[in-house]
Amino acid sequence: MINNNEVTIRFEGGPEMKVRSGSRLLDALEKVPQLLEREHPVVAAHVDNKLVSLHYTVMRDVDVRLIDLSHPDGQRVYERSVAFIMTYAAQKVLPKVRINVLHSYRNGIYCEAAREEQLTPEEVARIKEEMLRIVEQDLPIIPEAIDEETGIKLFQQMEDRTDAIRLLKYMPEHQRIFIYHIEDYIDYAYIPLAHRTGVLDRFDLVPYGDGMVILLPERLDVSKVARLQEQPKLFATFKESARWARVLGVKDVGSLNQLIASGHVSDFVKISEAFHEKKIAYIADEITKEEGRVKVVLIAGPSSSGKTTFSKRLAIQLRVNERSPITVSLDDYFVDREKTPIGEDGKPDFDSIDAIDVALFNENVRDLLNGKEVVLPKFNFKTGKRMPGRRIRMKPDDILIVEGIHGLNPRLTESIPVERTYRIYVSALTQISIDGHNRISTSDTRLIRRLVRDKFFRGHSALTTLSMWPSVRRGEEKHIFPYQENADIMFNSALLYELAVLKLYVEPMLEEVSSDVPEYADAVRLIWLLSHILGMLPNEVPPTSILREFIGGSSFKY
Repeated sequence: MINNNEVTIRFEGGPEMKVRSGSRLLDALEKVPQLLEREHPVVAAHVDNKLVSLHYTVMRDVDVRLIDLSHPDGQRVYERSVAFIMTYAAQKVLPKVRINVLHSYRNGIYCEAAREEQLTPEEVARIKEEMLRIVEQDLPIIPEAIDEETGIKLFQQMEDRTDAIRLLKYMPEHQRIFIYHIEDYIDYAYIPLAHRTGVLDRFDLVPYGDGMVILLPERLDVSKVARLQEQPKLFATFKESARWARVLGVKDVGSLNQLIASGHVSDFVKISEAFHEKKIAYIADEITKEEGRVKVVLIAGPSSSGKTTFSKRLAIQLRVNERSPITVSLDDYFVDREKTPIGEDGKPDFDSIDAIDVALFNENVRDLLNGKEVVLPKFNFKTGKRMPGRRIRMKPDDILIVEGIHGLNPRLTESIPVERTYRIYVSALTQISIDGHNRISTSDTRLIRRLVRDKFFRGHSALTTLSMWPSVRRGEEKHIFPYQENADIMFNSALLYELAVLKLYVEPMLEEVSSDVPEYADAVRLIWLLSHILGMLPNEVPPTSILREFIGGSSFKY
């Protein structure tokens, strides 16, 4: 029964207003429509620092911040909402074909039909045309809260939604979930969706590979829809990971939960790790197949991609191939702290390549390739100064392994012969989805990894890591992702089972984040994401696993 008492809504940067308890945010916004008049569409809200739909029912006094497309949460809501209208449009245009939302593809989402035949350009064009019609109609997107048992019954009535049934079967008992409606179309979403289709007009849909890519607004300039950038190496890496998942019989969280619940995860973990080892051995073979050609291996990738452990495992495989690796960190080439470039926010930009002494790095590597003895620098992070470090001379069988975020930037090696180098891009390219329509983002996997590592090895609270993450992501967009296709090869460091292990570590940390800080929204979102996954003890994780870099217990020294 709705309480007829009045409650107060305090809009950030706007009015404070009284409404009847049980009113929706949308009802309040109808009285102050100017709050929605922004450069970018408002798609959700933070109510007391928790991400909600604009259909949210207000039952008490609340503080409200409207979330538009320029905010990271707004981009998440926008992406899932556009995918929602895509699956609706596809059902109307191709009623007997189910579309799976698979993985990111730069500022887009790659999707395929769940059939042997690939999507034709004509079919993609028809789906896009129907999406545009749905947007033009400005249809309401209505949320409905149900329990997991009701959800199972609902999806049992639909054709070919065993993925959703499998997922909900392992959700906590009596867990409230949200399904969303457009007209007679229903689907599950684990984050809120936009309130109307009319605000979702910034997208494109283009054929690619065996399927299509939903192109979304650029993350750093959301006024523009991203253009399709051909990234064949990244795409091939995702395809390879999909083959691994098929071999393991796990393609979504529901099937992973089934395996964990069965208690038969030992072989699954061993095979997952064996895929990694096989790939690393292959990369070592590629590096050494031409006697003496490659002398510098450059390893780059975004935060928490497992570059350090990958480098150590690659070094072992190079030794197997009768080579002697010498590891060099680009962090030791930082300029003295007072010379660090200043970013747009007025703060030192440690992620800029200009924070690295590129000239010294090139000089050192050239001298080493020419057989000279070199004193490598060592950066003192306490004093912010560089000092002399190791003295080395390369022998015929030596290979330099250089690790750092700028490893693929051509400026880093501008005077080093390209034929002497081999470039590797490492990232945790998430290969498991929640279900066929709800993907798990690669950035969320890396954030969860970093939360655990920062707690155990750097003494950082979850709040500290969450507060730094937006800056880390902006740096990746500017300094890492534009160069990933420069790699000679890519390595996917994600493990199909890792979120089940990380869940046990990270949930208690996230629960410590107070509701009175903005980062609470991310903490709640990640807790909700992990609630779909059964936890798994780390007993089976081998000591050389990339996962050990984050949870501890590695046999490597860092």
